[in-house]
Amino acid sequence: MKKRVIISIKYVVLALIALLFLLPIVYMLANSLMPSDEITKAYTNSPGHYADFHLIPDNFSLEQYYQAFLRRPEFLNLFWNSVIITVPIVIIQTLVSIFAAFAFTKLKFPFRDALFFIFIILLIMPSWVTMVPNYMMIQRLGLLDTIWALILPSAFTAFGVCLLRQYMRYVPDETIEAARIDGASTLKILFRIVLPQVKGGIAALMILTFIDNWNMVEQVVIYISDKDKYPLSVALSNYAATDTGVIFACGVIFMIPPLLLYLYHSKEFKNSKL
Repeated sequence: MKKRVIISIKYVVLALIALLFLLPIVYMLANSLMPSDEITKAYTNSPGHYADFHLIPDNFSLEQYYQAFLRRPEFLNLFWNSVIITVPIVIIQTLVSIFAAFAFTKLKFPFRDALFFIFIILLIMPSWVTMVPNYMMIQRLGLLDTIWALILPSAFTAFGVCLLRQYMRYVPDETIEAARIDGASTLKILFRIVLPQVKGGIAALMILTFIDNWNMVEQVVIYISDKDKYPLSVALSNYAATDTGVIFACGVIFMIPPLLLYLYHSKEFKNSKL
């Protein structure tokens, strides 16, 4: 009986924590479905009046989505800026991490462990420590105020290499040796034997990389001065005071790509073993 009570309390606590994390999402979704006059009334600040916590719309409306999709093309342009920046980063980082992790795990070469130790140091180093050297290098390459200033520093990181290396360690060395005896090349071993067994790790890397760079803020402010090239994650703050309702709608739209990516890879992600 006592054990059941403890389990019930744990479930209640977990449910409350889940609701706490979901509340901002529900709040944003509810506010995106309000008409503009209701948004204006709820969030107009004046002496003695504060913004209302308005969770349930008095009248449901898709006006804010209509504005974001059809009447205000700048928001769609900012959304596509985010896509153009994030997708190449995910592709490049995944490919580089696959090859590097395979080399550090299954290939033997001089100073392999020492090089991987350097990767570990880079992994624990805060990202803002490298922003000044990155800025100087990007400036010398003439890439400031271009999307490559955001793509290149983020595409080559130690995180993906360390993550996939942990997954590849569980691929039996005997299987790889047997494939080599049968005449399989290194690339064939990688693509035919190793990658099918680490699909969960690749899915996890793609999801985490996408979310991290989809929400990019600091790098954009430092490397990009042209606000037309800003991703949606940064540009929305410029409209917060005048287009509150559209901001809520854009926030909901902004959540859809990471959610779709997770749902697409959810099977591999849940079945992965690290």
